[in-house]
Parts: sequence; structure tokens; C-alpha cells
Amino acid sequence: MIQDKFTENLLIKVAWYYYKDNMTQNEIAELLEVSRTKVVRLLERARMEGVVQFNIRGMGTNCLGMEKEFKEAFSLPNAFIIPTPPDIRDLSDSLSRAAAQYIQHKLQPDDLIGLGWGKAVSRTIDYLALDPNLNVCVVTLTGGVNYYLHNRSSSDRGMEKFHHISIIPAPFLASSEEMAESFLSEPSIKDILELGTLSKYILVGIGGVSPDATIIQEEKMTLNELTFIKQRHAVGDILGQFFDRDGNVIPLPHHKRLIGLDINRLKEMNNVLAVAGGDKKLDAIYGALKGGYIHTLVTDETTARALMKMEVNV
Repeated sequence: MIQDKFTENLLIKVAWYYYKDNMTQNEIAELLEVSRTKVVRLLERARMEGVVQFNIRGMGTNCLGMEKEFKEAFSLPNAFIIPTPPDIRDLSDSLSRAAAQYIQHKLQPDDLIGLGWGKAVSRTIDYLALDPNLNVCVVTLTGGVNYYLHNRSSSDRGMEKFHHISIIPAPFLASSEEMAESFLSEPSIKDILELGTLSKYILVGIGGVSPDATIIQEEKMTLNELTFIKQRHAVGDILGQFFDRDGNVIPLPHHKRLIGLDINRLKEMNNVLAVAGGDKKLDAIYGALKGGYIHTLVTDETTARALMKMEVNV
């Protein structure tokens, strides 16, 4: 189970940092963004379960070593790498479960989560199990009210679990540049976009440029528009904004019609978590990493290896 994998991964990290890297409990707590009490409990559990012997053992050690290499390769503050599932069709679901566990572990009372959009984000929210007493709130980073409110699989999952929901009251893509400017000048929309920048954590997906991309499946864009975007050397998007392989945002007409947070604002933050993996998204993930839009990547071993190979071959 992903939860078991996440717990084992965290347990091994704490043991590794404490016994191998000689870090203090306070330093580990700060690095992993957990309480010192939790670090103490995990160290005790590591000893009780025999994880700490002469060497640190466990299935997660391979992922742990890869995470360290991956972070160094892309100057990334953090990464959570899971084993690639035997059936690649399960990859998106596995990554979403992992991202949910990652966020759930870090959340504190009254935290605010900024939400991008896409299937990975939706599934992550579905798998997020929250204590109602935490009073966690969310704010959307793009327009598209119907997507956030109605694209849910059942009434006991999704957005209903949050204490308060702030949703941009506008479409994902306005019908014209003038209409977009009108929406963005509305005080209520400006306030929500500004609130998004104050989020404790920001969760986004990374979209590709294939016909099965969510932005096409959700009819946010036509195949003709996608063809035009690919001709401009786009490799992927975050929040509907497309960039090239080096992470540079491409000047596109539809960008001026988007209602949402400018992805360049993400560079100013230190808490943007992206969920993505698979061969079809390699260039998109690579561009997102090179552009500096994300600070934590949840992906799988196969994808991580391919991305590091791409970086070496540049």
C-alpha cells in the first residue's frame, strides 16, 4: 500500500539522517517539516522494528538514494519517489495516493492548500484523509468552478472534506482577452488569487501536449489549438500555461484569456508540489523542473531515472 510505502520511506529517512548523516533531531524535524516529537517516535520505532542495525535496510532505500541524486541533479528542495507499479496504467493512481500521504503527513491545524487542476490533483484530493478538527482550507488557483465542484466521484470524497473552500468565480478560459481582463480586475477574484499565494502548500499537476492531455479531455482547448502550441515548441503546462523544454513560458494567444495565477509567481514560493510521471510527460516534467516552478516532485522510479538521464545528456 502507498501509505505503508510512505511510512517506511519516512522511517528510513529519519533513521538515515540521524545515524548516517549525524543530523540532530531538531535538524531532521526542520528538514522534513515534522515535529521533533514525531522524529523521536520514528527513531524509537526504527530501533524496535530492527530497521536500525549495522546498516539501514528496507525496500525504500533504493528510492531514498535516488531521491538524493534527483534533488542534486535538479537543485530541487525535495522529492518523493515511489516504486513504479507493475501495470503502468496504475501509475497516476499510485502517484496521487503518494502525494495525498505526503501532504497529509505535513498538514497542521488551519493550514491553507492552493489547488491547481487536473486529474492528478483531483485524485490526490480524493485520497486525502483529513481530521475535521484540523480545519484545513483550500483555495483554487484557476477559474473553472464546475470542474472543482462537480468533477468528483462521490459525495464523501473531494472538496467536501475541507473546512472552507475559496473558488475563483470565473471560467478557466475567458471568451476574449477583454473578458479576461474584466474578470481579473474584479476585487473578489483578485483577492482569491492573492490568497492563493499565501497557501502553506500548493498542489499542481503537470500537463503534457498529447491528445489525451486533461486540458484537451476537459475541452479547455481544441486539438487545433494544441497543434499550434506544439508547433511553438511547447512541451507541457502548469495551470494552463505552456512552456518549452527549458521551462520558458511561450507567448500564446490563449494565455491572455486564462483566469488564474501566473505560474511565474510559483517561482517566488517554496512550497509548490507537483504530481506527475510516465513517458508521455517526461518533457513536460523536465521543462517544469528547469523552469523552477516546483519545489517538490512526487514521481516514480522509472520517470526519475529517465529525467536524470535527460539532464546528463543535455
